[in-house]
Amino acid sequence: MGRLGAIQRVVESYLISVAPSTPAFGFLTLVPWSSQEKPANVLAFEAGCGDLSLESIAQIVEQHEVVLIVSVYRTKKEKRSVVRLLDYVKTTHPDAVVFLVQLPDRLDPELTNSYLNELMVRHHELYSVVADGVLMELAGDPWGLQHKLSLELQENAAIQLRMRARISTVNEGLPSAMQLKDMEDEFRSLLWNAIPDVLMPDFAPLDERLLECGSRVGDFQLVRPYSDHQHVSLAVNGQHENVVIKVYDKRSVTDAKEVESIYREFCLLTHTLDHPHVIRCVGMLHSQCSVRLVLQYGGDVCMEQVLSTQTGYRLPRDDALDCSAQIASDLSHCHAQDVVHGQVSLRHVAVETAWNGHICRLVDFSMAARVPNSSTRETPCGSLPCAAPEAALSEPYLPKPADCWSLGVFLLETACGQGSLKLSVQWRRGESLAYAARQVLEFFSQAGCHIEAMTKMCKSLDGVTLACLEALLKPEPARRASASDVVGMLSTRRTEQANLD
Repeated sequence: MGRLGAIQRVVESYLISVAPSTPAFGFLTLVPWSSQEKPANVLAFEAGCGDLSLESIAQIVEQHEVVLIVSVYRTKKEKRSVVRLLDYVKTTHPDAVVFLVQLPDRLDPELTNSYLNELMVRHHELYSVVADGVLMELAGDPWGLQHKLSLELQENAAIQLRMRARISTVNEGLPSAMQLKDMEDEFRSLLWNAIPDVLMPDFAPLDERLLECGSRVGDFQLVRPYSDHQHVSLAVNGQHENVVIKVYDKRSVTDAKEVESIYREFCLLTHTLDHPHVIRCVGMLHSQCSVRLVLQYGGDVCMEQVLSTQTGYRLPRDDALDCSAQIASDLSHCHAQDVVHGQVSLRHVAVETAWNGHICRLVDFSMAARVPNSSTRETPCGSLPCAAPEAALSEPYLPKPADCWSLGVFLLETACGQGSLKLSVQWRRGESLAYAARQVLEFFSQAGCHIEAMTKMCKSLDGVTLACLEALLKPEPARRASASDVVGMLSTRRTEQANLD
């Protein structure tokens, strides 16, 4: 009973964390459910499913286009029960998409090499069960689960198309241009219609009647490209309000990972993040040729352009600290939702000029992701000068401290001069990002490095800026200040300044 209770806690903890956020999926589990409340899209039953009505199984299969059977798959009895259930589902619903989801057999497992090897042995054994795919899940991450399913479905579709092409080649010689186009059209339909229909409930359906004519898209009049971003335009809506439209050419998107990235950015900026210094998404347009995100207007220029027009290529001290406080507040909000931006930089801060200074808003969440505190990321993110060194080294890294490093460089460049980091580290043009990152780490490991970086372009020292830079630009990610720490530091500065005034 002790072993069953431990497995029950693992399964229930996982399903409670992911099922409510993924209503498009139906979940079946071989483990009996306890007395706590069960998500509506979860069906739990005893192993062997003898006491569960076939109507209940049919109902959850019919209501969800993807069904996931969740367990630890530790015993032969468990696997036999899965085979029987899978046979029933595939016989009665041949078009159903069914995946097996394997969990560890204890909460917060110590992932030693021997334990991972044990999990992998069980994982490989599951491939003998004829499901549409097998996933191993070590954390309750709904976004991660959706991402894995996107890739699996795309790979399954690609395999089917390749097999069809090979059969055509064997039977009829090389496929004709028409056959190749038909296969490409089918793949595009899977990429932009089938996968979003199954996994992305808020993805805008294809609008074959959407007007795309010259400088007009639907109800929007395109004004001009935004900054030097050719795929982003300033536009005016039907109420003569300024908006920004970000366009993705469907011909240049080649896999489900990119489609999922577009959808993730849309969801984050529409549903998850609500902060005055985050650009909001107000809509999505989906035509035959493109997908467009309609974004809140945040000003005509980015911070990179603002600095290029300033004396000394920097903002006045108080203005630089205010702008950095706005971005720190923004990141603190994101990180509280377990959202990381991934590429905080001068180019990704839109700036609107107001009577009392600059209003800054963080834009471009195309590399953003949901990552809990303890989880690492391997995706290289960002570009010089703002990219965190560890994010450029193709190794697992903690993404929240990486965002905080980028915040530190943002403060350095706005307060002390655009180009301060490059002048301090002196990496050469053409060097790889990884090599430059090692040079940055070496520079900030030296005594007095922060003062040296501050005074490369600006000869005056400021105690508040220096304190923030020393807290953020630390080579060891675990020792960096958090975004909320920086908000507190800069709030204290404002209070002291107000008292002096």
